[in-house]
Amino acid sequence: MTTRLLTDCHVASMAGDAPYGAIEDGAILIEDGRIAWVGARAEAPAAEVVERLDGRWVTPGLIDCHTHLVFGGDRSGEFEQRLGGATYEEIARAGGGIVSSVKATRAASEAELYASALTRLAGLKATGVTTVEIKSGYGLDRDSELAMLRVARRIGREAGVRVRTSYLGLHAVPPELKADRGTYVDLAIDRILPEAHAQGLVDMVDAYCEPIAFTTDEVSRL
Repeated sequence: MTTRLLTDCHVASMAGDAPYGAIEDGAILIEDGRIAWVGARAEAPAAEVVERLDGRWVTPGLIDCHTHLVFGGDRSGEFEQRLGGATYEEIARAGGGIVSSVKATRAASEAELYASALTRLAGLKATGVTTVEIKSGYGLDRDSELAMLRVARRIGREAGVRVRTSYLGLHAVPPELKADRGTYVDLAIDRILPEAHAQGLVDMVDAYCEPIAFTTDEVSRL
């Protein structure tokens, strides 16, 4: 059994009466890759390896419960528009927003989607995130939605984080069915969702319920 002691740190233990269960000048004992003890450094048990953290805070892994980690393209230009006063609805009605990401996502391969998602994930991991919810919703057709969910599952297997997937089938009406939203709603609910579920790709469902998106009745069906 290998033991490792993290010391010279502050610990958010989430236990006790102090805010966040804070332990000033704390220590953490790790045995064979698992936390075995947490407490004040003065009371720390002996360990084979001692690692000083130079006064850093150690917290439980954080959960990001709403991410669009998997998508193609880049919408940084829209951020500049928002800074200039444009509303999201104005951007969406001009062909930006979700629809612009749909076009880029459909054009990307699964390998490209995976690589770009890992880059975004690195930023989350650097801030302490260990559990991530990942939505689909930028494919809006069978093949692209399933591809997004497969990439999300692969991230969960290979990237060192816990992943929960959401099928965001009702995110927007795809351009090719803009005049026939009912057909798309049926496709998203009656065909794509059952197939994604059968392949083990879906943990939850999600929908965009807004005047520019889907109605409460449509969302209730999902």
